[in-house]
Amino acid sequence: MLIRDVTLRDGLQVLPQVLPTERKAALYEALRAAGLAAFQVTSFVSPKRVPQLADAEALWRALAGRPGERDALVANLKGYERAREVGADRLELVLALSPSYHRKNSGRSQEETMDEYEVIFARARDEAVHVGVGLANAWHCTFEGATPEARVLAWGDRLYARGVRDIGLADTTGGAYPEDVEALVRKARAAWPEAVLRVHLHDAGRGVANARAALEAGADGLDVALHGIGGSPFAGEVGGNLDAMELVEAGIADLDAGALDAAWSALTGWLDDGAAPAG
Repeated sequence: MLIRDVTLRDGLQVLPQVLPTERKAALYEALRAAGLAAFQVTSFVSPKRVPQLADAEALWRALAGRPGERDALVANLKGYERAREVGADRLELVLALSPSYHRKNSGRSQEETMDEYEVIFARARDEAVHVGVGLANAWHCTFEGATPEARVLAWGDRLYARGVRDIGLADTTGGAYPEDVEALVRKARAAWPEAVLRVHLHDAGRGVANARAALEAGADGLDVALHGIGGSPFAGEVGGNLDAMELVEAGIADLDAGALDAAWSALTGWLDDGAAPAG
């Protein structure tokens, strides 16, 4: 099972403070000390929309050469080009399966985004860049309600046909139940047999149960965050991320609980010590 930590990206993006780059690098090392080996460390998006991640280039450079597999989120061609300028070669794109949420999140329609993603796919092939795609609102949308399963599979089929072999299913709002997770992951696993299939869960009280359901249905990996912090600032009321410690306590993840506690203590201490207000 692949465990990817998203604390530095999804976790920090909703905080009212901006953690300095050097503190982010120290947090990365604290998370590695807990046994985590794969990380989504930042997002190359507009600093005006997400000021907590305005140091994307500086952080990527600060982490260069350190152990661990690192990727970053990008939303468009400009973000891809920013990431490539600092040598990032593992990237994730996002396509929301709710038209309302997608436009709110990106300012464009899904098809307009796909047109630009086609350019990125071509560039990535030429430049030997690993590109995955996360499908947001795979189960539920705050604005539109339940997401039709057929819509998820149709968009995933389009991506798979274009050579995408790293596909994520995101419960963006925490609205999924274990039976929903099991059903969709099982169908996605059958439809995209060669893909690495990740599940990104937000926890509205069912996080661990949903994680078990995803793994039993054939998911290859889960995203986690320290103390479950994080969530989309554009999705309305959502649950936090899947808590790494809860997976340890449930026997799902083999991580160092003491080191996770130490990382959380360090983060809260830095935030209390005067990180700059966001914006």
